[in-house]
Amino acid sequence: MKYMGHKGKLLNFLGDILIAESKNSRSIADPFCGSGAVSWFLAENTQKSIVSGDLQEFAICRAAAVTQRTAPIDAIKIYKPWLKRAHRLLSKITEKFPNAESSVEPDPNKTDNIIRLVLRSRVFCETVLPEILKGLRRQFPMTKAYGGHYFSPLQALLLDSLRSTLPTNEQERSVALAALIETASRCAASPGHTAQPFQPTTTSAKYILEAWQRPIDRLLIEATTAISLKHASLVGRATTGDFMATINSLEEGDLVFADPPYSDVHYSRFYHVLETLVKGVEIEVTGRGRYPDITERPSSRFSLKAQSKFAASDLIETCFNKKLGLVLTFPSGNASNGLSAQDFIQMGKNRYSSIEQYEVSSDFSTLGGNSKSRSARLMCQESIVCFRL
Repeated sequence: MKYMGHKGKLLNFLGDILIAESKNSRSIADPFCGSGAVSWFLAENTQKSIVSGDLQEFAICRAAAVTQRTAPIDAIKIYKPWLKRAHRLLSKITEKFPNAESSVEPDPNKTDNIIRLVLRSRVFCETVLPEILKGLRRQFPMTKAYGGHYFSPLQALLLDSLRSTLPTNEQERSVALAALIETASRCAASPGHTAQPFQPTTTSAKYILEAWQRPIDRLLIEATTAISLKHASLVGRATTGDFMATINSLEEGDLVFADPPYSDVHYSRFYHVLETLVKGVEIEVTGRGRYPDITERPSSRFSLKAQSKFAASDLIETCFNKKLGLVLTFPSGNASNGLSAQDFIQMGKNRYSSIEQYEVSSDFSTLGGNSKSRSARLMCQESIVCFRL
């Protein structure tokens, strides 16, 4: 799935380091688990209990789908009845506007048609659909907040229908929700990881149409199948909360893998759509980005320049005082939150007996970029730092 600073591409090297550094640990914590890629890798490739944490609930749902299960699960048993339930609910809505399916397939060669479709869809989701949905006694947050923006009306309705009809079995539900998060991420009509959806302009219209035509059913089946095959060696746990809470749950000799935020913009600004999907509760949104109120979005001290160094210090101090090993990934150069890998190294120098730094070439999101002054992604040097007691 799309995620800033995704560590999946580093796992060929980073994974070997984590396996080696955790050889004497009983548990490994991933307190900034994000997309869940590292938690999943560790769950599958070590005989350790993985403790995942994050401020955002969607990240915890992703991690838990693999780390809290020790056997594969039958994907067909999950998605066949689930899709049937969701489409049954969807049909109760679409039967009230029978031309819905064809309305999202204008001539892709006519930009003006696409722009009119987008504007019409936004009005439809904001004024017509709420009345139709009233009698169903269910929540439709994706449709009401994001229909006609990140998703076509039908996509949004199907996402809501799927969220509303998740399996009741705990393990099946966990896999299904993680797959639904991934599907929504892959279908969102937005450039990269930016906070705002594409707007109906002559240059962006074709991208909106392409995203709106992505097949949710097929992508969901693919994601469900892939996730259902993954499982942990030992049962782990995943909890929503600050990194300190996750680290404090460990015991002496355990290992922490820390990949803290490097941006001075809170990650919740870029993933509020996925957070809304997971919570399944209707919200008020504003602006072109369709943001929930800032009080509804979690914030990290690492993304506040005035607090980022204190947060970094707390991370190093707590790991050292609890006698935990630490593997940290962070940009080698100065990040926008005012930190660099060297800051963490300096904080650990008088504490840890050994600090080893590796540098790898990577790239990072510029949170949107533009075609004139900056690219959507820029090359950078990423540090992997091992703090040993």
